[in-house]
Amino acid sequence: MRILSAFDKFKDSFSAQDACALVKEVASDVSSGLEVISCPLTDGGEGFVEILTPKYEGEIIKVPATNSIGEEIIVEIGMVSIESLSSSVRTLLDLPASGKLAVLEMASVCGLSDLQPEQRNPWRTSTVGVGELLLHAKANEADCILLGIGGSSTNDAGIGALCALGMKLGETNGQTIKFPSPDTWSNLSLFGQPDIAPMPPIRIACDVDNPLLGEDGATKQFGLQKGLKVNELNNLEASMVRMLDQLKEFFPQAHGLSQMAGAGAAGGIGFGLSLIGDVKLVGGFDLVSQWLDLENEVRKADLIFTGEGKFDQTSCRGKGPFQMLSLAKIANKKAVLFCGSIDFDLVDNCNKRFPNVLFVPIAQKNTPLLENLRAGPDNLKSSCRKVLEDRKNNGDFEPPISKEVRFKRIRRVKKFLKPLPRRSNVHRYPVLKWFAETAYKRSYLWSFKGQSMQAALFWGIWISMLPIVGIQMIVVFFISLLVRANLPLIVALQWISNPLTMGPIYFADYKIGMILINLMGLKYPKNNLLSRNYDWSEFSMKELLRLLDTFPPMFLGGSVLGIFMGVFAVFLYKILSKFYKN
Repeated sequence: MRILSAFDKFKDSFSAQDACALVKEVASDVSSGLEVISCPLTDGGEGFVEILTPKYEGEIIKVPATNSIGEEIIVEIGMVSIESLSSSVRTLLDLPASGKLAVLEMASVCGLSDLQPEQRNPWRTSTVGVGELLLHAKANEADCILLGIGGSSTNDAGIGALCALGMKLGETNGQTIKFPSPDTWSNLSLFGQPDIAPMPPIRIACDVDNPLLGEDGATKQFGLQKGLKVNELNNLEASMVRMLDQLKEFFPQAHGLSQMAGAGAAGGIGFGLSLIGDVKLVGGFDLVSQWLDLENEVRKADLIFTGEGKFDQTSCRGKGPFQMLSLAKIANKKAVLFCGSIDFDLVDNCNKRFPNVLFVPIAQKNTPLLENLRAGPDNLKSSCRKVLEDRKNNGDFEPPISKEVRFKRIRRVKKFLKPLPRRSNVHRYPVLKWFAETAYKRSYLWSFKGQSMQAALFWGIWISMLPIVGIQMIVVFFISLLVRANLPLIVALQWISNPLTMGPIYFADYKIGMILINLMGLKYPKNNLLSRNYDWSEFSMKELLRLLDTFPPMFLGGSVLGIFMGVFAVFLYKILSKFYKN
C-alpha cells in the first residue's frame, strides 16, 4: 500500500517535515508492505525554503539578518534555476524564461513560533529582516523572488522591510528610528523621497485574502494571535491608518493597494512591498501543489495522511490540509486527517462533504495545552499507529490476490444470505419498517467480520433455544444493537426453532430444566402431559393450561442448552475460519 504523507506544521509543537518523518517511522514498524511518500506542506511559513528548494535541486545559502525583535541571526535562502521548474509553476508565478529564482521565508526572520510568549507583541516587532533578505536575494543575482509569508509575528504594514530597502523614517525632531516598529510611530515623519533601489519582481505566496485595514484587516483579524491585547486593537488600527495617510504623500497608490485582497496578510507585508515594484500575490497551496506535483502524488496513493495543529474555520479558507481533502475527494481516495484539536461543528459539515475522511484528534483529553504541545510527536505516533493497525486488522494491507480471495469468500456468504433482510432493503419489509432507519445507520449490523459474526452465532443460537416463540425476532433485533452482532445471521438462526423442530427443542428444554431443578434440591411439579405414561383418554383443557407451568424449567433448560451450543458454535467458527483462510 502506498501512503501519501502530506502534513502542515503542528504550530508550537513540531514541523511538517517532522510529522511526515514520524508517519514513515510508524508505518515501517506496522508493516513492511507500506510505502510512505513524504510531501510536507507549507503555507509560506516555517519550512518554506527547506521544503521547496530541494525539489528542483536548488542551492541553500546562509545569510545574516535581523529577526523581528532586533536580534542578529543566520537564516537560509534558496536559489533555484528557473529552467528546472515545471511549466505550470513558471506560468503561475509569471516568471521569465530563464534565470534564478530566490526562495525566501518570512518566518525565518519574523516567525511567531521563534518568540517566547512574553516576546510576542506586534507593537515591538518589525519586518526589517524581510527587507534584508530581499537585498541578499538581489545581491545573489536573483531574477525573481518568491517570498512565503506565513507564520509571522509582525503587524507593521511592511514598513520595517521598506526601511531596510532605503526608505527614511524618523521622528519629527530629526532623530532617525533605528528599529522601526509600530511603537515608534507615535511621533514620526518620512525623510524626503524614499531612496529605494529597483528590486527584481517579487511573488508572494499567500492564502489569506484580507485587506490591510478594517474589521477584516490585518490588525483585527490576526493581532490577537500575535500577542496583541484586546484593549489595544483599536489603538494599533489607528496607528496603521495614520501611517497609511503619511505614505500617500510619497506613494499615491497606497490607498488603493491597502484594499486589495491579501494586503493584510502577515501584518501587511504584501501591501508594503507592493508600493515599490512588481509584486504579485499567488495562492500558497496552489503554488505548493504544483511545485510538489501533489495531484499526481494523490492519484498514485492508496491512502492520504494529512493534518495540522488546529483544524477550524480558518482551515477551510485555503489551508493545505483542507485542500488535500479536496484533492483526495476528486481522486476518490480515502484520507485521514490528524489534528491537535478539531472544531467538531466543522467536522460534521466536512463529514458530509468528505465521506471518505477519518478525523483523528491526537491531543490527550483533560491535559493542559502546554503538555499536549510537548507530547505532540508522541501523540501523533500513537494515533497514527492505531489507525494503521486497525486498517491492517481489516485486511487493507493485503496483497491484491489475497484480498480478491477474501472478497470472493465474502460474496459467497452474502449470496447464501441474500433472501434475508439487508441494509439496503430492510425498509421494504412491513414488519421491519420501524427498525429500518436504526438498522441502516449502524453498519456493524451488516458486518461479516469475526467479532460481529461470533456475537451473532452465540446470541442467535441461545435465543433460538428459548421458549419465546413469536417474539424471537424482536428480541434479537435489540440484542444485535447491544452486542454489535451481524443482523442477518442472528435473524437467520431463529429459524432453528421452526414448526418442525420446535417440539423436540422445547421438550429437551423442559427435561434439561427439570433435571437442573432437581439437582439444586428444589421441588417443582411435573406436567402429566409430558409424561410417557399419561392416559390421553383423561385429557382435559385444564391439563393443557397447566403447560404454562413448564415455562420456568423450559427457560432454564433452554438457556443452558443455548449457551452450550452457542459457545460450541463460536469455537467451531474460529477453527473453521482459520482453516478456510489458510
